[in-house]
Amino acid sequence: MEQSLDFIYGHFSDIEKDDMEYIYRGEITPVIVMDILDFAKSNLAKAEDTKKLKTRIYYIMGEGLQNITRHQADNVDENVDKEAIIAIIKKRHKYIIATGNLMFKAEEDALRKKLEKINHMDSDGLREFSKEIRNNMQLSAKGGASLGLIEMAKRSGNKLDYLIKPVDDKLSYFYLTTEIKTSEEAEPENAPEVYSVKQLIDNHENFNKNNYIISFKGDFNQENLLSLLAILKSGMSETPTRIKLYSVMVELLQNIVKHADNLDHADDWKAGVFFIKELEDSFSLLAGNYIRKVNSAALKERIDRLNNMSYKELTKEYNSILLNTEINDSVSTGLGFIDIRRKTGNLIEYSLKEVNNEIDFFIVKTIVNKKN
Repeated sequence: MEQSLDFIYGHFSDIEKDDMEYIYRGEITPVIVMDILDFAKSNLAKAEDTKKLKTRIYYIMGEGLQNITRHQADNVDENVDKEAIIAIIKKRHKYIIATGNLMFKAEEDALRKKLEKINHMDSDGLREFSKEIRNNMQLSAKGGASLGLIEMAKRSGNKLDYLIKPVDDKLSYFYLTTEIKTSEEAEPENAPEVYSVKQLIDNHENFNKNNYIISFKGDFNQENLLSLLAILKSGMSETPTRIKLYSVMVELLQNIVKHADNLDHADDWKAGVFFIKELEDSFSLLAGNYIRKVNSAALKERIDRLNNMSYKELTKEYNSILLNTEINDSVSTGLGFIDIRRKTGNLIEYSLKEVNNEIDFFIVKTIVNKKN
C-alpha cells in the first residue's frame, strides 16, 4: 500500500481537541484570499476565545494573506516554481499565520531592513512608525505592505519571524510566520515549538515534492466542508475533471462530517484529516478519521465488496438503495462509497490502524483521473 496512507496517520496522531492545521499551496488570488478568510472565520466562530481576540486574529490573518499579493513576484519564467504556501495553525494556546511566496531578489534588502526595524520596536514605536508612513507617502501597494507588516507585529504583540531563501540570481522565497497567543498560560517546560519558519519551509518542500494542494486536519463540520470546496473551486477552472473532483471530495468530506467518531466521545467535534495531491494525469484524495472498532469489520467488508463490483453492478445497487424508502442510513448502505467508485472508476484504497481497544483510525484514498 502506498506510503502516503501511513503518512496520513502520522500527520494526524498529535492532534488534540480544538487543534487545527490548514495548509494551501498554489496560486494566490484575491478570490482565494477571501475563501481562505471565510474558512478561518468559520473556525474562529466556534472557538472559545473572546470576541476581541477573534477580531484581532482575523485581522492578522487578513494582513498575512494580503502580504502575499503585495510582495509576490509576477511575470516570472514558467520553469520557476511560483506556488505560494499558506498555513493557519491552532495549537495549544496559540494561532500561527504562516506564508511563503516568490519575490524579486532586488527587493530583498529593503524588505529585510523594514522587518528588522519593525522587530526592534515596542508597541509605541510601531504606532509612531505606522503614523509616519500614513502621513508621508501615498498608500501604494508597497506602502500597504509596510503598514500590513507593522499591524501584524503590533496586534500580535510578537516579533515577525521570517527567512528569505534564494532561488536563483533574480528570485527568492520570502517566508513569514506570526504568532498570536490566546492565553497568558505559561507553556509547559520543554514544550516543542508550535510552528516555526523552518517547519513552514519543510512543509513547502514536502508539498512541492508530493504535489499536495490542500491539507486540513481538525474539526470537520458543514461550514468547513463548504469552505474547503470553495477554495478548490476558486483554484481550478471549470472543467469536467474539476466537477468530478468536486463531487468526489464532497463524498469523502461528508463521510467524516456525518460518521466520524472521536477518542473522547465528543459529539460536537468531528476530528479528521484531508489531503488533495495533484499528479500528472490524476488527482489523489486522501482522508482519515476515527471509527469505533465495532464498526471497523463491517466497513472493511463493505469496501472490499464494492471494489469487486463492476460499474453496472454498482449502478444497479445505487439505484436500488435510492428507490428503497425504508433505508435512510447511508453508512449501512455505503451509498457515498458506491458513488465514489462509480464516478472515479477506480478502486478505493484504505487502511485501518489500531488506536486503542475501542478505536481504529480509518484512512481512505481514491484517484480521480484527469481523462476519462
